[in-house]
Amino acid sequence: MIEAGMMEAGRIFAAVRRQALIYLVAVGLAFAVLALLVALMGFDVLKAFRYLLTASFKSTFGFQETIKKTVPLIFATYAFSIPFMIKFFNIGGWGQMMIGGTAAAAAGLTLAPLGLPAWILMPLLIVIGTASGGLFGMAAGGLKSRWDINPIISTIMLNFVAQHFLNFVATAKPFKDPAEGHPITMPLPAEGTLGFLGGFPVSFIFAIAAVVFVSFFLKRTRLGFEIRAVGHNQLAAETYGIPFTRAILTSFFIGGALAGLGGTLETINIHGKLIEGFAKTSGAQYGIFGILTSLVVGGNPIGVPFAAFFMSVMLVGADSLQRTMRIPVELVFLAQGIIVLFIVTVRESMNAKKR
Repeated sequence: MIEAGMMEAGRIFAAVRRQALIYLVAVGLAFAVLALLVALMGFDVLKAFRYLLTASFKSTFGFQETIKKTVPLIFATYAFSIPFMIKFFNIGGWGQMMIGGTAAAAAGLTLAPLGLPAWILMPLLIVIGTASGGLFGMAAGGLKSRWDINPIISTIMLNFVAQHFLNFVATAKPFKDPAEGHPITMPLPAEGTLGFLGGFPVSFIFAIAAVVFVSFFLKRTRLGFEIRAVGHNQLAAETYGIPFTRAILTSFFIGGALAGLGGTLETINIHGKLIEGFAKTSGAQYGIFGILTSLVVGGNPIGVPFAAFFMSVMLVGADSLQRTMRIPVELVFLAQGIIVLFIVTVRESMNAKKR
């Protein structure tokens, strides 16, 4: 028994070492390319890397901003990762976030005159936003299962639907803030907003709960087992009685619901109102960063919070680079894309050698 335990521990250690090697090689190569580009643009490479990698930890404000970016990025990453487990791409995490935040804001402003207490209004807005994102995501799954419409196409198109729906609500007369020229609603009632703990958003607690939920759902529930089974081999899963339609609808609903929850929390916690562009960071969609983050961990839901934090550190560093050295944030976006490219390439190369 002891020998078997030591062999199992050895296999785990070898797997961890292999994954660590993949990330170190990929990040090292990506940073080498970034250093070359920074040097060619005439900037101090060492100073640029110092700002990029330490901005999140040099001050309390920097770390708080990193957590603010990590939370929605975790939800956006799960929106892609869970459908990805059955080999489908959900490109609509951005749209599902917008739908969730918009639905929650519209419900909050509609119910405001009723004067509902926080213990009723707050959970109600969270449920409405989460369910709206889930149903919006499930629409893409339904189109695939019923008419074989590629989810890549449908989720991209649904992003535009969500964007225009947000603009409609944010500019509609019952909701629009008349003092604003940008599509922004009036503030939500205090009973419908979350606060901060020590400068950190309460939404961070929801993000931790989401990590626990996803881990439990995928490993300890029947629906989670069905999703994993279909992802490993759809034909074999259907042969043993696992319906493909249920798996795809469930995966897209869960992914969309988590994105909707992320959008809801941005609206009721970070902004306290609906703002066009709330589902973006540094000018880019959270949905795109969610896809990159998911690819970094190979769709593994357990690695999502760690990868999301790393990506957020780079995003905060990118903002710092633009402020202090006038280096465009797009250069860091390029580096993040290169990191993903190298990680996928190195991972597949090592897997091919292992086979």
